[in-house]
Amino acid sequence: MKRSPLTIVVAFVLAAIFGLMLFVFQVRQSEVAVVTFFDKMESDGVRTNPGPHLQWPWPIERVYKLDQRVHSLEDKLEPVTLPDQNMIMLLTYVGWRISDPAKFFPKFENGSMTAAETNLQGIVRSAKLDVASRHNFSDFLSADPNQMKLTNIENEILASASQKVDLGNYGIEIKFVQIKTIELPGAVSQAVFDRMKAERSKLVNKITADAQEQRIKITSEADLQASKLLGDADAQAKEIRGEGQKAMVQSLQVMSQDPDFAKFLMSLDLMEDLSKDKTTWIFDPGTRGFELLQAPKPAQTTFNQRLEEIIRSGAKPPGAATNAPVPAHN
Repeated sequence: MKRSPLTIVVAFVLAAIFGLMLFVFQVRQSEVAVVTFFDKMESDGVRTNPGPHLQWPWPIERVYKLDQRVHSLEDKLEPVTLPDQNMIMLLTYVGWRISDPAKFFPKFENGSMTAAETNLQGIVRSAKLDVASRHNFSDFLSADPNQMKLTNIENEILASASQKVDLGNYGIEIKFVQIKTIELPGAVSQAVFDRMKAERSKLVNKITADAQEQRIKITSEADLQASKLLGDADAQAKEIRGEGQKAMVQSLQVMSQDPDFAKFLMSLDLMEDLSKDKTTWIFDPGTRGFELLQAPKPAQTTFNQRLEEIIRSGAKPPGAATNAPVPAHN
């Protein structure tokens, strides 16, 4: 039975792919490969470079791929007795990664991630209990945020756990440790809440007292400043008033020398002030201060002035006696 050329080509391609799968393996960017020779790891059995790598088919060589990304795990929520005889429940959150595959792979069977996390969970738990037992309750929970030391506690747990991991040559790097949950046992919750309430009340009273003290201080300073400003303003006002009175006396002395001329100048100043802008004046003809705008009135001659004029002219005043003889009386 003859086979078509296409079938033969497809068969060769599949054989080539199958051969490549037997002799070539791929390492991704986030992975590291460990190659064993007859199930034994050799010194050069770690492949860290991403891309294709050659291998002998199983059972000569076998490839184990390990994820080098950061992994996370949580321990159990468990009680911790503190030095001040209080009790809290802590749960930590840990981030870790494989730092040395050559140490990690033989430490845990075939590089088992589950076995590594189980071992690491015990290490972190031990470090957590050891560090937490050296801190008082106010370092975890307090009405005053400045008294809380959660960041310091997390750093201490991280340092303790990292030291134990390094001593064990696990090939693991702990990236971070965070306290995820803090709870109180039911038996002590109310007592703790009451104490926190008392601390909060004490803090509120202190803040209120400080605010009252600041208010009194600020008010006193403001009153003192206001009194000083008022005193300076009063003294300045008296000085200005005295200068004004002095100037007024001098002006009156000058005006008293010629009252009519002074009145004329005052009328001119008034009209100048009123005529600075476009102005329409509507006023009574008898309004004082505007005499310059009014028609001059005819001079009124008094009786004494008229009599003096007649005497100076030599005329006889009306009704004066003549030179006619005065009749005699018997």
